[in-house]
Amino acid sequence: MDDAGMAPITEEEEAFEREASAAGIVLPKRAPTDVWGAVAIAVAVIAVAAGVGQVTGWINLSTHPSSGGFQLQTCSTVDVRLVGSVGSGLDPSYATWLASSGSSLSQSVGGCVRVNASEAGTNAVATVLGGLTSRFVATYLGPGAPAGVPTGSSYTFVPVALSSVAIVYDLPGVSASLQLTGAVLAGIFDGTITQWNDSAIAALNPGSDLGGLPPISVRYDLGQTASNAVLSEFLAGSSPAWNSSVGAGAGIVWPTGSGVADDAAMLAAVAATPGAIGYVDLLGNAPAGVGIAEIEDAAGVFVGPNAITTWLAAQSFANSSDVATGAWGNFSLLGASESGAYPVAMLAYLGMYSDLGTPYQGSLSLYNATWVLEYTYWLACGATLSPLPANFITSDVNRLSNVTYDGTLIVPPDHEDEEGGSDADLDVF
Repeated sequence: MDDAGMAPITEEEEAFEREASAAGIVLPKRAPTDVWGAVAIAVAVIAVAAGVGQVTGWINLSTHPSSGGFQLQTCSTVDVRLVGSVGSGLDPSYATWLASSGSSLSQSVGGCVRVNASEAGTNAVATVLGGLTSRFVATYLGPGAPAGVPTGSSYTFVPVALSSVAIVYDLPGVSASLQLTGAVLAGIFDGTITQWNDSAIAALNPGSDLGGLPPISVRYDLGQTASNAVLSEFLAGSSPAWNSSVGAGAGIVWPTGSGVADDAAMLAAVAATPGAIGYVDLLGNAPAGVGIAEIEDAAGVFVGPNAITTWLAAQSFANSSDVATGAWGNFSLLGASESGAYPVAMLAYLGMYSDLGTPYQGSLSLYNATWVLEYTYWLACGATLSPLPANFITSDVNRLSNVTYDGTLIVPPDHEDEEGGSDADLDVF
């Protein structure tokens, strides 16, 4: 804390404030952190001139819980090594983000936390969670959760990051952001709209000269990915024709175009092909070298993907019973009602056993189990590139506060010496 009683501003917070300023949002002065400071924040008002309506919501600008069951502690001289898996349905950038967040946490607690998160090879959870290889898993749930994701009290899932499916394209000579509706986008991806100067596209972009462009060349993701699931669900909800002929799901059969292996290949293919269009899972900064479309939201406003617009999408559901109860298995950010909400937003989750002792059969010490929880709190409450709305954080806190070790609620690390917490050396990797 500084002399004013406020936590130092982080790089993520600075980036978020820049996004807010660019969108016309006026953020009030940061207030001193109080109990569960992660949910103590500021009312944001979006200027009408910004073209994204008005919001009266709570934006998280805090770094981590300052009090409660799992306040951040200084860890011991024994390294804390947290190994996790990232479901292949998520873009590989999630693994990088998880490791980067672990590094930030480590700097805050004495430099002795090590996070290793690698692709699991599957977006299922049951096959990768447990033992020495995976103490937590990053995954995408959403409607029709991936095969292998178990239900019931044996597992705990909490949202930790907001992201979006960004529509990317290469249109030589077109400088303004392309504006598209869900119905027109469905027509592009099902092959019924094949030219950029099609009347349906031209009507949405009267200021752009779309004549003389190469034909539309569609690129799609070959894998069973979160981007496929979320985008296809959005298209199904926007176009009855798409819904009846293609449907929705991570493993849909795309009607036209060429498949690519991953987001990096997608960006390379689109950038190298004039007239191409595709999509990427956008976590953090927008990619360079391609155009990014603005998609019409529920209020008829054309919105691009960024930290503000994805936050607005989540805020639209902040008071839903699913958020309050942590019922994420059939939860979706599609259909957001807030003006200015990006309509193709999604959540990523961290999953773990609800009891971090018994399922690991002694391979996960009490000491390291508490740091699994600390790390998850850090992700949910302070390390997100696009902050979660306060109600989402409250839901996370409620669920994580019930995680146990051999049936007993886990206590903060500073109490563990009384319970044999210094046995981190028993963890062997």
